[in-house]
Amino acid sequence: MKARLKKKFLIIFIVLALLLITAVWYFQFTKIGYIQSIPFRPEFQEIENNVYLNKDNSLTPDEILEVTSEAKARVKNFYGDMQCLDNTMVVICDDKKISDKIGEKDTTTFLFPTKKDYICLSNEYFNVDVVAHEFTHAELHSYLSSNTQRNLPVWFDEGLATQNDYREKYNYENWVKRTDNGKKATPLKDMDSYSEFQSKDEDERQFHYLCAKHEIKEWLDNHSVQELMELVKAVNDGEDFYVLYSQP
Repeated sequence: MKARLKKKFLIIFIVLALLLITAVWYFQFTKIGYIQSIPFRPEFQEIENNVYLNKDNSLTPDEILEVTSEAKARVKNFYGDMQCLDNTMVVICDDKKISDKIGEKDTTTFLFPTKKDYICLSNEYFNVDVVAHEFTHAELHSYLSSNTQRNLPVWFDEGLATQNDYREKYNYENWVKRTDNGKKATPLKDMDSYSEFQSKDEDERQFHYLCAKHEIKEWLDNHSVQELMELVKAVNDGEDFYVLYSQP
């Protein structure tokens, strides 16, 4: 009887130990786990709802909030509203060891425990243009199921995000110069997937952003943002993206 009881306790101990090891590994050594645990980490402070700053950051909370406020205003002006804020977490960090884990200029969508976007930025990339760019991603994602988001052409997602990103490298003059007024622009079908769009070559990758921004700008010159959102909702309901996008 005692031997059986000892065996039972040993099994329970082993199971608990494995669960503990798994939890430590997940929250300390995986990107998703580390980001999700930031609200509970002592080295971070929440300076606004869903906005986190590492405590030793050279930027002050007021400086952070000034930039995020301007970026939100830009995105709200574009969409007419923002519904993503409750399901979007922003992390600003100037600790390179942590940034290497969570990313320096990324918006990542995690599906567990619920679908949520996480915007992680280092100080180097923390400015109104980049924050507005990432918030534009998050707002679009808030209208999409995980499956629709996964299958949406990447050029569309990035082209939309760059509408609120006013950096000179994405402007019309650069598009004219680099594409020879459109003659050398990358075909949309060659920028559909993440691997195609996010080329390992930095120059090619930036060229894709330039082409995508111009494409969406051209579309919006002939359609309203309301029509854009109707397209997004229809695609989310199962309709074909390219069929809808090509309609006049």
